[in-house]
Formats: sequence, structure tokens, C-alpha cells
Amino acid sequence: MRRKRSFKSHRPQQNLDSFLDILTNTVGVLMFISLFITLVAAQSSTIVRTPLVSQSDKKVNFFEIRGNRVIYLDNKSATQQLKDFVGNLPTCVEPSYSSSFLDSYAYIDELRNYQNCLTNKIQQLKDFRAETKNYEIELVDLESMSWKYNPKSNTGGELAIDLVKPDSEYQKTLAQLDLQQDYLAFLVRPDSFAAFRQARQIAWKAGFDVGWEPQTSDGEIIFGSGGRKIGVQ
Repeated sequence: MRRKRSFKSHRPQQNLDSFLDILTNTVGVLMFISLFITLVAAQSSTIVRTPLVSQSDKKVNFFEIRGNRVIYLDNKSATQQLKDFVGNLPTCVEPSYSSSFLDSYAYIDELRNYQNCLTNKIQQLKDFRAETKNYEIELVDLESMSWKYNPKSNTGGELAIDLVKPDSEYQKTLAQLDLQQDYLAFLVRPDSFAAFRQARQIAWKAGFDVGWEPQTSDGEIIFGSGGRKIGVQ
């Protein structure tokens, strides 16, 4: 009998596991990219874009908006009170030692008077309180000459629903300002964006430039010696 011959293939056996892993990973990445692009395209119409801010040479007039109430800081009046007060403080002249002093005791006496003058001046600054209709203003940092606006009550200003009234406090305040020289800046608390939009719309309709800044719920309102600036938006 003839013996049957068996033939073996000499072609190499290929392992497809690595290829399948690469293919699976590639498809997964492509699906992720496709999903991301779809989500971005779907939400692009709802993205809130921050308006461009420009600086203004006009004088800024601040309003705080909290509890859905619009409250005028009247920073112009407060600033003028501070200037008047500081201008009336005593002038403290530091003595310089020279041969004009007959002895060192005279110089020490002059130096003591100068230091007493400074101490008295600083104490007067700390004790001083400027006042507007809705706020009391006090010094909180001597080095930077920073002043804090403390609300007199939680019911100052007026509610958003009253802003549209022709005789509203807000409308009367705007009527006293100059479109060519003044612009408005709103400090907006998280609970009061509806009131802010209402106040801003009225200001725009009256022709005023407007800027605003979000504030935390309990953040203090503090102005430095140079005041505070918010750009027009």
C-alpha cells in the first residue's frame, strides 16, 4: 500500500490579536471625537460670551444690587466728604536737626510734637465716617487708604418692580447725572441679576454707558484711595 503523504504549509501563522486591539482603540477614539464635536455644536448657541470691556474717561457712578433692590452708593458725595475732611487735617512737619537748635533737647521736643501730630491725625482718620443716604463709609486700611461702604439697612434703594416708575428714586438719580460726563457701574449680588437687567435696560434707554461686576453674596464693598474703576461693556 502506498503511504499517504501529509503536506504542511510553510506560510507563517499570523496573530491578529494586536491588530484587532489597535483597530478597536482607533474606532473608540474616533467615536469620542465625533461625540465631542456633536455636543459642542449643539450647545454653541447657549454659550454666554463676556462682552468686550472698554475704559471710559467719564466719571463712574456706582449702584449695588442685592435682594433685588437697586441701591445708589453716591460715591461722588462720599469722595468729596473724604477730600474735605483730609484737607482740613493738621499739617505735620517733620523737624530736621540743624545748628539752629541750641541743644539736642529742643530737637527732641520738636520731634515729639511731630509724632504727636501724626498720631492725632491717624486717629482722626480712623474715627471719621463719611455718610450717604444708604451707606456709612469707614477707613479699613491706613496704608492703602481703603474705605468700606457699610449698608445702613437691608431695605435701602428700591425694588426692581419700582424702577420703571417715572418718579422712582433710580429714575431721579439718573436725571441728575450728565450723559456726557457720567456712566453707571453695577455691583451685582448673585440673587439680583433680574433687578440688574431691569436697571441696565433703563440706563441704556436713557443713553448711559454701563459696566458691571459680579459680587459674592457677602463680599464687602471697598474702594482704595484712587477710587474704583469698572470698564464700560
